[in-house]
Amino acid sequence: MNKILAMLTALLLSACVSHSRVNVPEYIKHHEKSYYLVSAVDLETVARYFYLPKEHTVENWQSAVELLHDRNREKRSLSDRITLRRHVYQNNGVKQFNLYLKDNELYSFVIYEPTEKNPTWQVDIAKGKEIPFCGFIQYQYSFKLMKAPTSAMSKHKIERYLKKYIVDKEIAQLEQYKIVGCYQ
Repeated sequence: MNKILAMLTALLLSACVSHSRVNVPEYIKHHEKSYYLVSAVDLETVARYFYLPKEHTVENWQSAVELLHDRNREKRSLSDRITLRRHVYQNNGVKQFNLYLKDNELYSFVIYEPTEKNPTWQVDIAKGKEIPFCGFIQYQYSFKLMKAPTSAMSKHKIERYLKKYIVDKEIAQLEQYKIVGCYQ
């Protein structure tokens, strides 16, 4: 996984510096699983690329990878991003999240409780970095827990379970990956 991600970011860095447009990769490997580009949205200031395994759809997926490129025309610092995201999560009633800086990179995780519209637990784990002449680049892995470990578990126990078995392992994996480039 690290070789593919390192090659991807090196290619993307050259694209960013030259200001030419480069096609984003058609697929990304994460934990020996291939994720294929299913959605690309570029709003000029922010571009979002969403990847799923072939057997999943945008309406029905269990795990996903997302690349985010904020060209950062507002010149937001990583600390500004933390403050903004905290505010958004708190205003939307998200209770279980953490955002922190480590080695000039932004790490985050969010655990979303089931809702009527989305009956699954969802975990988003991300790592982002400001790249000179490019903007803010973020790599995010998302996972949906289709069925809680046991229906008798309290929300607090499920959150602890997700933190221990999903978040902590993914954060450790993301710490090994170096974001070195830009893809747009």
